[in-house]
Amino acid sequence: MKKLKFVHVMLIALFGFAPNISAQNNPSDEAWTTIDKAISKVDDSHQFIFVDIYTDWCGWCKKMDQSTFTDPTTLNNLKSNFVLVKLNAEAEAPFDFNGKTYGLVQNGNRKTNEFALQIGTSSGRLGYPTLVVLDAKGNKLQAFPGFKDTETINQLVKYFTSGSYQKMDFLTFQSNN
Repeated sequence: MKKLKFVHVMLIALFGFAPNISAQNNPSDEAWTTIDKAISKVDDSHQFIFVDIYTDWCGWCKKMDQSTFTDPTTLNNLKSNFVLVKLNAEAEAPFDFNGKTYGLVQNGNRKTNEFALQIGTSSGRLGYPTLVVLDAKGNKLQAFPGFKDTETINQLVKYFTSGSYQKMDFLTFQSNN
């Protein structure tokens, strides 16, 4: 018990929070779906797929789940415009997406889902969390590594729904809005 308290104190000192170790990202939550079901949920009002790539051990992923993705305005904004997907990059079960089966592959000292590597890698690395936006056919549009707050997520929604992603990069869009 003392060791656990020490770990929480160290996490707070290092990161400003201590993740709830028992908390799990839950793809069965009503707002989120799994990647293998995403394409079938795309429709006129949900023309993009928003993928949250996470791992069970990632503290920043848990913080984003506990803060960013629980904000009612942000979650509503996301749900209204995207098919929302939770993708555990280290889940052992293979899945099918767009006619291909994806499973774990060796990635350094860990095994990582090859689809997560394919869509989430930025500058040659896959970090957690990474948010990825796919088009209606499942093609990668952009990946956004790292923790994102509610303001940034809401700007991302506007960036894609306005079509600005076709004309400028996200940093330019942010500086103009």
